[in-house]
Amino acid sequence: MNDSLEKIMRKFLLTVFFIFVSTYSSFSYGNDVSGMDVMREVFNRDDGRDRYTQATMILIDKKGNQRKRLLETYIKDYEDLIKTFLDFISPADIEGTAFLSIENEGKNDTQYLYLPALGRERRIVSNQKNLQFVNTDFTYEDMQRRHPDKDQHIFLKEEVFQGTPCYVIKSIPREKKNSQYTKRMHWVDKEKMIILKTDFYGKKGRKIKEFTVNKVEKKQEIWTVMSSVMHSLKDQHKTVVKITEIHYNQDLSDRIFTTRHFK
Repeated sequence: MNDSLEKIMRKFLLTVFFIFVSTYSSFSYGNDVSGMDVMREVFNRDDGRDRYTQATMILIDKKGNQRKRLLETYIKDYEDLIKTFLDFISPADIEGTAFLSIENEGKNDTQYLYLPALGRERRIVSNQKNLQFVNTDFTYEDMQRRHPDKDQHIFLKEEVFQGTPCYVIKSIPREKKNSQYTKRMHWVDKEKMIILKTDFYGKKGRKIKEFTVNKVEKKQEIWTVMSSVMHSLKDQHKTVVKITEIHYNQDLSDRIFTTRHFK
C-alpha cells in the first residue's frame, strides 16, 4: 500500500470512528439515566448553605391590571434537605401572612400557612397541594422542590432558549398520585444547570402553565435567578417574582424555621 492510499484509508477509518462515537454518545445521552443525571445536577447544584432574599411579587390579570406584594424568604440547608420560611411584609391585606415548608426524606414537604386574621397556622395536607398559593399562579406543590427520583427523566434534544444552549428534558411522575401534573418539560441551561423554562401539563395532557426565567446573575459566586414568571394559560394570569436583595451563607438561625416564628 503506497503512502497516498494509506493516508486515505486512515482518514476514512477516523471519519467512521468519529461518526460512531458521535452517534453512540447521542443515543446513550438520550436514555433515562442521562436525563436523570441532568436533573440530579440541577437539584444538587451549589446554592449556598442558606440564603435570605427580598422580592417583589407582581400579580397580573388578563386585562393587565397589577397588584404588587413585598416578601422576604429564608432558606437553609440541613444536609440533603432544606427548610423555607416566607413572610409577606406588604401591602396591608396580606401583611403578616407567612409560609413554612420543611422537606422530608422520601415524602412530601410538611407545609404550614399562617394567616394573621386567624392568629394561627394551618397545615397544608396532601390533597391541598394542587391549590393556589395565596392567590398566585403557584400551587403548594410548586412551592416545594421536587426530588429527581420522583420522576422518570427523558432527554429529548439540545435546543437554544433565549440565546442559551439548553438540554430539553421530559419529566413524568413515577406515581400519578404524587403530582397534579402528568408531565413537565424542562429547558436546562447546559453551563449553569439552572432550569430556564418549564411547561406544565395537566390531567388531560394539555399544557396549563409556563414557568420562565427572565434574568440570571452571579451573586457571591453563585448563579442566581433574579427574575421569573409563572403564567397560567387557563386564566391568562401571571405571577412575576423579582429579587431585589439576596445574601448567601448568613448562618441563619434554626429558630426561623419553626411554627413558633409565625408569631
